[in-house]
Amino acid sequence: MKKVGQKDRLCPCGSGKLYSQCCGAPAQVICLDQYRWRRTGRQLRRKLGEFADQPSFAGEAARAQQIYLDCLDPELVDRDDDFTMERCFEWFIFDYKIAGGATLIETFRREPGLTDKEIVLLDEWSRARVSLYEVMRVLPEKGVLIKDLFNKSRLTVFDVNAAREIQPGSVLLMRVLRVGDEFEFSTNGLALPAFCKEVLMSRVKRDLQAFCRRRRMSSREGLNIYLHERSHMLNAMVVELGLDYTMPHLVEGELAGEEDGRTDGAGPVMDKLSAQIAQRITDAFLDEYYDKWIDRPLPALGGRTPRQACGTAEGGARVEELLRELERVEAIREKKGEPHYDVQKVRRKLGLSGGETAGQAGEPEADAVNTEDLHWTDKKHTEVARRVVEDLNRRGYNSRQVTGAIRLWHDYCDQARPSLRKSDVWTATVVYAMARLESDHNISQQALAAQYKVAASSVSTNFRAICRELDLVAFDRRYSTRKSPLAGLKEADPVLAQILENLKL
Repeated sequence: MKKVGQKDRLCPCGSGKLYSQCCGAPAQVICLDQYRWRRTGRQLRRKLGEFADQPSFAGEAARAQQIYLDCLDPELVDRDDDFTMERCFEWFIFDYKIAGGATLIETFRREPGLTDKEIVLLDEWSRARVSLYEVMRVLPEKGVLIKDLFNKSRLTVFDVNAAREIQPGSVLLMRVLRVGDEFEFSTNGLALPAFCKEVLMSRVKRDLQAFCRRRRMSSREGLNIYLHERSHMLNAMVVELGLDYTMPHLVEGELAGEEDGRTDGAGPVMDKLSAQIAQRITDAFLDEYYDKWIDRPLPALGGRTPRQACGTAEGGARVEELLRELERVEAIREKKGEPHYDVQKVRRKLGLSGGETAGQAGEPEADAVNTEDLHWTDKKHTEVARRVVEDLNRRGYNSRQVTGAIRLWHDYCDQARPSLRKSDVWTATVVYAMARLESDHNISQQALAAQYKVAASSVSTNFRAICRELDLVAFDRRYSTRKSPLAGLKEADPVLAQILENLKL
């Protein structure tokens, strides 16, 4: 049987052409008409930006910015960075509805003096929605072949930078714009590693279903409306997921496969990563996901959280049904040899099996810390320690967690010798630092700032100062009761353990 070479196969972009006549064709000749489309597209982007930046839209822009940024956790995202503001401005142009119910791009479409090509592009672009895409293939020095995770359509986006930076399997949150016979990304987008796909899509589909139920339409009918009206919320979901759980790039030496002459990024450590570490990362990822899930209102529970529902026999039975469904999903993954999760841990979080809270099972309680037994160089430092103990006790933290918080504060005072005018802001800071170490997402900077009547920015600044001074890392063994998902990795893979164990808090 004759083996068909790559250049003789149909192009994977879905055009129906041979690879050698499509994406595999030498880029020596540029179609003049397509060149004009590209130039028109660049000019139109500039005109759109200038139009949206007019003083007459300043009030609308401020409201849009507040809506967009309020969806983002300020503990995870710097709201003033250029990347965030660029994406916010793009959302303002394409999805935000100004007074009268039209978007900026639809309003601009009515402007006089537009060329025929500009009108064609504006008609196409005004229908373009942000969506989630999976990278199926990277076309070196050309672009990427992507698949829409909602409608399964495939298309090739010509973007040299994307081809250099994005890995196959990555999940992208992007808006794709047609420019003539080609496609381009609207602006900088967000990329998540492949292992985030299932959890992200599960969360987004639940949100889509809830949205469509409120509109009394099917998910298929409501998808386009959902992507238009909830794009800022979709962005927030991806940002939260990405900044909480993405792993660092492994790009040097042995990690990139250079030690044995391989340049495809499939070095020995990367081979081990896919099998050996995937389960550990899945466990850590879903531990934190379900920490949030049990306190999240669910339509399936009549708007109650799983924890609230477990307060009644009927609610507990409904939660148990949900958990059994989750177990069926995880059993399928396990059977396929994929990373899976022990749903019994969720039952223990909810007290359905008499288990203990995550991070505490099987661990003896330490003696309660006595702040007076420690040496403090300043009476105000002692006052902060006392108030931290009171705060954490009220929140139900156990003695080991309280002890970890006081050790953290004592170590910081011993090294940095902070000068305190008021104890409020530092009390809030230490409580927040312990919440981060314990992955307690019920405590936020904003809530603490309101409680102690201080500025959230002051809590953030002080927290970063503690992180720098003590060189805090995730699952820091000096203070946290949470067990690192990398435990035992040093013996199995010391090189990878060295890289992953120093993830900053």
